[in-house]
Amino acid sequence: MRVIQKWAVALMLLTGLTSLFGATTVAAPLDGYELPDGAVEARYVEIVDGDTFVAEVQDDGRWREETIRMIGIDTPETSYSYGNEPECYGPEATRYADSILNAAPHIWLEEDRDGVDNFGRLLRYVWYEDPANGNIYLLNEELVYNGYALAKDYRPNTSRQDLLDDAEEHAITESYGMWMACDRTVSGDPAQEDESGPSSAEPTPGGSGVVEDDVFCAVFDNYQDAQDFLAEFPEIAEYIDIDGDGIACEDWFP
Repeated sequence: MRVIQKWAVALMLLTGLTSLFGATTVAAPLDGYELPDGAVEARYVEIVDGDTFVAEVQDDGRWREETIRMIGIDTPETSYSYGNEPECYGPEATRYADSILNAAPHIWLEEDRDGVDNFGRLLRYVWYEDPANGNIYLLNEELVYNGYALAKDYRPNTSRQDLLDDAEEHAITESYGMWMACDRTVSGDPAQEDESGPSSAEPTPGGSGVVEDDVFCAVFDNYQDAQDFLAEFPEIAEYIDIDGDGIACEDWFP
């Protein structure tokens, strides 16, 4: 995972401080993108799962809630909705997407060819502003690059598919996220992995399939990072040590 001074992001998420220390987890390129023409600002409401969330969008000058399905990616499922079943790394993908969307000062939605899927969800690329450095990144790409999502070709919505495919190749090569946690037979060679991704037959190690309350733990790479942060900033214990036992993110890093 590419993480640059991620403790700063934890402070922003947990205490609302916006001028400390550094940047956050980012997607390629490291200095961000130009916001595409036609991207429309939206207001994040709540997460559904790793590739789907609820947001407010404008319609004739009024804000209305819509369900947004991110284009070109597929994250492991967390529920039985739409005929699916819970899968390995679903809760992790959901928490990760939620942490980014919660922290972003602004998000924008970009349409491709089809505006709506068969379930009435808006199909969109999701751009977000990094709260630390002000750069703009593509959340669809971020999720794939860090191993929280597969790159999936949903024709005719393919205008950014090459970018997502490159992100998946990197995730496989580096064995990021689901590519390590969900299948120990993953080769590290993108040419050897099929489009279905790593096996989801086994549950995430230590995972319950339930999204816990401590979503802010997603900004840490490991238990020790979270524990060190708690020791330095005990005032945020209620967010990363919910049960008050002095152990940070124990449900996140069992």
